Amino acid sequence: MKLDLDGLNADSLTCMLKASFSLENWDAMIEIADRLITQIALIYETSSDTLREQNLKRSIPYYFGFSLCSKGIALQKLGKYPEARMCIQKYAELGWIKGLDEEGINEVKYYRNIAKANTYVLDLLEGQKGVLNEYVQFIRNSAEEELLPGLITILESSIKYNYSVDWILREFEINANDIGARGTKESIRYFVDYKFLLATYHYKLENTFDAINIILETLLLSITLKDDTGFKKAAALFEILRDDANQSQLQVHHNIMKTIIERELTNEKENVIAYSRNLD
Repeated sequence: MKLDLDGLNADSLTCMLKASFSLENWDAMIEIADRLITQIALIYETSSDTLREQNLKRSIPYYFGFSLCSKGIALQKLGKYPEARMCIQKYAELGWIKGLDEEGINEVKYYRNIAKANTYVLDLLEGQKGVLNEYVQFIRNSAEEELLPGLITILESSIKYNYSVDWILREFEINANDIGARGTKESIRYFVDYKFLLATYHYKLENTFDAINIILETLLLSITLKDDTGFKKAAALFEILRDDANQSQLQVHHNIMKTIIERELTNEKENVIAYSRNLD
């Protein structure tokens, strides 16, 4: 089912891309990204002010880079790695854009760096473990915002290809938890995914005790951060592990579910009261 994107400007499409990422709606991301690419290309080709249009919040390179990067991520999540690499090649070099000011130049540099990182990502997801040390060094040298996506990639690769990354997890554990504790809007989706994959990693290593503890933590975390997507995945993994849970862990899970029900009943009661008052 195609989305109704008519009449939406570039910044609205950008917000929709971010929302689709949070919901893990990869097909929608591709459709929205294609519309944004077309729209920005038209603005660029027909405008005398190529860097900044009056109705745009950011520079032209930002929109080209963000749309192509988003599409590449969605294709990657769908397992379409060759197509994802084509997107990376396109936003790896945006220096062809004319009229760049300092902001535009910085965007070009940013997406060139992101392209390098996402090339490592695809290499690892395709089983090229030889780039692991290079990628870890890249994460060490990068901004904090690259840590959680990097750990997610490393965990996805290690789970898929059955190899240990304990040394990496030990090195970055404290920093990753610090980012999660701050719970910023940007980091919530990444942090919950990181914890879910960490539980899956321990499950694959047959370390079920730690896997269950981490998944219980993920359930609580996703509730606190109101991350429904993360909660669904964590709840599903717990059911797979339920038979291996001890009595204490089962009790924790029971208490979590009981808290959710009590909260929902309270919300329903408040809604009924509010509705009744509106009728008076």
